[in-house]
Amino acid sequence: MKSMIGLGLLAAAHMGATAATTTLFESTGNNCRNFAVVAQVDAKVARSLVPAKYALPKTVYGLVELATCESGTVGGVSTGAFKIAEVAIMLPATQGKPAFPLGGPNLYMLWLLDSDAQQSAPKVAAGYPGGLVDISFDPPTTGLIREQRAQIAYDGGYSLKGDNLTLKINVGKKVTDQYVETPAGTVHTVNVIDSTTEGGFSIGTATFAPGSLLARLFGKTKVSGLAFGGQGSYRNTTELITGP
Repeated sequence: MKSMIGLGLLAAAHMGATAATTTLFESTGNNCRNFAVVAQVDAKVARSLVPAKYALPKTVYGLVELATCESGTVGGVSTGAFKIAEVAIMLPATQGKPAFPLGGPNLYMLWLLDSDAQQSAPKVAAGYPGGLVDISFDPPTTGLIREQRAQIAYDGGYSLKGDNLTLKINVGKKVTDQYVETPAGTVHTVNVIDSTTEGGFSIGTATFAPGSLLARLFGKTKVSGLAFGGQGSYRNTTELITGP
């Protein structure tokens, strides 16, 4: 009887347990210009890279993105100018959140790369794959049609290219949710992008090294897809979620 009571109490305690969330760090980027290409990926390869707890749509898309920022902070401390680059698999939109491209996407991150050590360190410590790399991206700041080119020294080297039709618009605030699973739990970054003063869309291309992870994910060494870019600032809050 005592053992059954004990098991009942344990079960009740487990049922009442909730996940715990701990803020790891906050970071910002000011007056940033970004460039990204979205294209369809191999669904089986994407499934092998994304833990089973995350649902994937029938047609899966990948995001290859980078940005250059005039200044930023980590934990309130200025980092100066920096560049960032990321690759992610797009997750389904959550209820109540506008679907991409009207809203910020939900992403399972394959890596987060930086040109600045101060920006990079807390991301790597949190469990995001990535680190310090050379990122080449100097977008034009004027003109209706802007040629965007970028080169990232990671995964054998990959590049982006596109000619964006750029419009002076204010698209308002967008929220992107980024996830990665780590031994410590789920790392989740809430990326709030605001103060956007321009944006543009076009068809862009991404080129990957033969035998690279990106070539395997996208199924070829060169893909075409939706390209977009804009100007704005962001604030990230990165948290660790642990528990059942």
